[in-house]
Amino acid sequence: MNLGILTSVATRHLYFANRIRDAFPVRAVAYEQTGYSSAAVERDHLPPEDQALVERHFLERTRQEERFFGHLSHLVEADATCAVAQLQPGKLNTDATLSFLHRAGVDTVVVFGTNLIKEPLLSHFSGRMVNMHLGLSPYYRGTATNFYPLLNEEPEYVGATIHLIDAGVDSGAILRHARPNIVADDQPHTIGCKAIEAGIEAMLIVLGEIEAERLASVPQWNVPRPRLYLRKHYHPDQVVALYRKLEQGLIPRYVARADQLAGKVRLVE
Repeated sequence: MNLGILTSVATRHLYFANRIRDAFPVRAVAYEQTGYSSAAVERDHLPPEDQALVERHFLERTRQEERFFGHLSHLVEADATCAVAQLQPGKLNTDATLSFLHRAGVDTVVVFGTNLIKEPLLSHFSGRMVNMHLGLSPYYRGTATNFYPLLNEEPEYVGATIHLIDAGVDSGAILRHARPNIVADDQPHTIGCKAIEAGIEAMLIVLGEIEAERLASVPQWNVPRPRLYLRKHYHPDQVVALYRKLEQGLIPRYVARADQLAGKVRLVE
């Protein structure tokens, strides 16, 4: 197995790449500048106190990611065994990226935090391109899918999905799920960082199975209310709404019923 990594440049993504490289030989790493930041979405329409709340929300994300992942968040340096590339916005799904991976001898690609994978990458790594999706597919697919389960008062659907990449949005066959251990005093970003940690551990298990040639996958199944969230669906008013629910005891209420609610969620483990 000759691994390549496609990821982005936030602290969590840098940590992911380093964890994978510490565990397996990695032949290439490409860091994509995605060109998107939810923290930059316009919020001037909000009253000043709500603008401040949204600002604190994103500052806290930075603080918690640094606390959880900052100790291993350096860029991988290119050397004789590993090629490194920086991809500008819009340059992920190109012949140049494919050529970069081929020159490095990559046969299996691991993905976390990039824009949607499309051709020509899809065809060339069919069945050998594995994504870490922060959310539990098929229940929550798309973007911010550990934020929306909290907003929808469904913390039982917070987690990570390791799946094969297909042409859909987080819709490929599932290799493994992971869920964080949520406790009563958790906040959105501690929950989110725990989900990332759990997802990375699941990814390492999956890569070990690929290396041992004993990988099994489960096609995604139909669920009564599948949720698909895209970047266009995000609005800072949703952050304000979430914190109102947190003030009303959303997380302690969930923790008190977590064992009961877990039965609602089918997992691949």
